[in-house]
Amino acid sequence: MKKYFYNDGTKEHGPFTFEELQNENITRETKVWFQELGEWKVAAEVPELSELFKLVPPPINEANSSKATAVPTDQKPPKNWLVESILVTLFCCLPFGIVGIINASSVESKFYAGDFVGAKQASRDARKWMLWGFWSGMIGILLYVVFYFFIFGVALLDEF
Repeated sequence: MKKYFYNDGTKEHGPFTFEELQNENITRETKVWFQELGEWKVAAEVPELSELFKLVPPPINEANSSKATAVPTDQKPPKNWLVESILVTLFCCLPFGIVGIINASSVESKFYAGDFVGAKQASRDARKWMLWGFWSGMIGILLYVVFYFFIFGVALLDEF
């Protein structure tokens, strides 16, 4: 059974069976080696590894393509929760609102950089911190009102 090695540009990894190599996310440009190969070669040059790249399209040469875009045209960035986070910061709870603003401000930049998963996570985090700030502010106001009526009620009882 063949044992494959690959180099990710910083260090060598292996040995791997062909099945294990499929889970390593190597690209066409990754250098690979096995004993029968003799020397390190780019994975795209090794015919028996062509199965690894059947579903992976070749990279687009952006210098030659005017239609190359990092973002699919039919996809919009996730909601960033920036306005809500700013309002929470101003009116309710400063620490939670600031964390919400930080996460909200990274949603679109991650999306347009092609990090769709990171953009969705930043959106979820911004919403989470905005809601924490909102509800902690509401609880704080409720406690203040209860405390105020308690003190006011005690003062009224002392008068009678």
